[in-house]
Amino acid sequence: MYSFDDCAERLKAYRKENHITQKELAQLMGVNHITLRSWEQKQAKPPYHIWRLYKHLFNDSLMLPGF
Repeated sequence: MYSFDDCAERLKAYRKENHITQKELAQLMGVNHITLRSWEQKQAKPPYHIWRLYKHLFNDSLMLPGF
């Protein structure tokens, strides 16, 4: 099971591995770049449906109960 901190780190790692900005990833995910930044900085928790839609980005079955 992943913690909230793990999720923020996974977002950052994905961006860095793929050489894209927060703004670019936010556009791909259909969210505002300010929203994505708040997720990465652990200021806000992404809604569960975001992880369900984009779990393929993390190459695993990131399913967080109660997230």
